[in-house]
Amino acid sequence: MLKRLVFGLFKGALLGAAIGAGLHFGLGWTIVTGLLGYLLAMGAGASAGILTGKPPWKQAAWIESLLKAIAGMAIGALLYWVSSKWGSFGLPFAIPGVEAGTAWTEVPLLYVTAISAVFGTLVELDNTDDDEATPERGARTKVRVGDAAAVEEAELLMDGGAEQVR
Repeated sequence: MLKRLVFGLFKGALLGAAIGAGLHFGLGWTIVTGLLGYLLAMGAGASAGILTGKPPWKQAAWIESLLKAIAGMAIGALLYWVSSKWGSFGLPFAIPGVEAGTAWTEVPLLYVTAISAVFGTLVELDNTDDDEATPERGARTKVRVGDAAAVEEAELLMDGGAEQVR
């Protein structure tokens, strides 16, 4: 469990830092507020939902990844709202392109990383390794079909076998 917690936090933070760095240094969006802030938070949550936990390229995992992405969009917007409403504080240091004293919830490099790390951790904690439980593609279980009399005898033994033994 601790391994999943650390791995999810690392994976989410790395993904969020990559998105935030692309926005900050690549596009030059050093300060973002309003609707664009919510959209970036939703994108960070969706990206963390898709790329953490069970990967979407595994067998029958694309539906799970889609649902995690939708949940990530909602949770990303919720986390952005909560952090900007009650957890906003000014930065005590300057980041290139951002002055000291700017709220951390206005800097995509910071809040996208935080949202992605939180949701990536939640998804990774929920991830179960059920590879052993699911049969491989193309694997069939063999069933022997007997005659009708043998099937009826087996059903009778299962239904009232205890009474017949007495």
